[in-house]
Amino acid sequence: EELVSQETIVEELFGKEFLRKKIQGVVDSYTEDLMSQDYPSLVETLPANIRETVLDAISSLQFKITEHIEGVLRSEETVETIRGFVGRRVDAVLSRRISETVDEDTFLKIIGFLENRIRSVVKEPAFEQKIRDFISRRVDDLANTPTPFGEMFTEDAVSLLKDKASGQIEPIVHKLAEIVTAERTRNQISALIKREVHDYYENLAFFKKIFVSRESLLKEVDDLVNDNLPKRIEESLRGAFFAEEARNFLNTTIDNTLARPIPEIIGNIAPEQLEQLKSQISKNVFSLVQGDEMMNSVSAYLTDTLQKLRPHSLGAILQTAHPETEEKLKNMLSKSLISVLNRKETWNIVNGVLSNQIERLLATPIGRLSAHVSEEKVRQAGKSLTETIISAAREKLPEAIREFDIGKVVREKINNYPVEKLESLVLSISKEHLRTIELFGALFGLIIGIVQAILSYWAFAK
Repeated sequence: EELVSQETIVEELFGKEFLRKKIQGVVDSYTEDLMSQDYPSLVETLPANIRETVLDAISSLQFKITEHIEGVLRSEETVETIRGFVGRRVDAVLSRRISETVDEDTFLKIIGFLENRIRSVVKEPAFEQKIRDFISRRVDDLANTPTPFGEMFTEDAVSLLKDKASGQIEPIVHKLAEIVTAERTRNQISALIKREVHDYYENLAFFKKIFVSRESLLKEVDDLVNDNLPKRIEESLRGAFFAEEARNFLNTTIDNTLARPIPEIIGNIAPEQLEQLKSQISKNVFSLVQGDEMMNSVSAYLTDTLQKLRPHSLGAILQTAHPETEEKLKNMLSKSLISVLNRKETWNIVNGVLSNQIERLLATPIGRLSAHVSEEKVRQAGKSLTETIISAAREKLPEAIREFDIGKVVREKINNYPVEKLESLVLSISKEHLRTIELFGALFGLIIGIVQAILSYWAFAK
């Protein structure tokens, strides 16, 4: 009963490490086989009778995974997660200062790139053609529009034009006075008056000519033109009345001119002259835009503008440019990403990638396991497997032994065993041990007899 008891079996299995050694030996043997063999692909490794079943199961699993991915991508939780992710990433990007994002070398490269790009753009034939087309349309519109010329200017511009024109009255008056009082002008005026005086004198009656001298009249004309006329003209031109009249005249002229349409002002222009005008304007615009002075101004403007932006964050710049830009950017990115994820093409791509990866995994030759996993890790995994089996056996085996009742099974086997065979079995087992006992008994008897003989001889000798 004690030989087949639960405690005896458990002690033999676990106490003396019997079960551990056996299991560890099996695991080590299997590990050696794993590490030494060359394995084909996973599909070829599968037994032929279950290969089709396993492949069908993998295909079914693939479709279920695809359906699960589609469901996850369509869920509200995914939408909120994407919006939160996009919002966090946009906030992180916009919170960084430009000086932290772009170093000095990159900053100079950006400026150089923009300058080169602008230089190349303004010299491209397409750009020049667009400028020519724009100028041609604008000139045609101006030459044919019935709109009054004044509507092309603001009230401030018209007022400025009148002020500038009024400011030129004094220089004009001074110039007119110089022209009128010039010797050439006086001579022309004197000659004109003298011609009139001569005609008048010739038409006088004879008796009147006696009292009027032609030379006296001509002398008075010279005195008037050379002495009195310049002073009178200068006083008149420099007076407030003339200045006011001149100002009113200029303002009226400007108003009348601005009230007329351009075609009425410039009249009919020949097509050839109009094309020459367009070409001349385009040429001047190109020389201005493509000139070094303009490029230097653009370069300086770009450098100053970017330098002013460097201490600020992208978010602050967007907030200044347009307060709602940040939210619109987040919404646009979120909607775009969600739209891409919810498209059927995206699901097909995911399904295709998943299918290709599974097929590649199944068809790729495995080779030696040692090429993928180190031998130390495999042996460590084997030891962990052994410990797991031992722990499970230590926990579950006593209960199984108790339920199985090995002692009862042994007793039934012994009771049902034939007596003759049992006797023969016992004798065959004990025969060798009995012979050993007989030999040891004879040896001990011989030794005792010799000892007694020696003692007797020693006693009689005394």
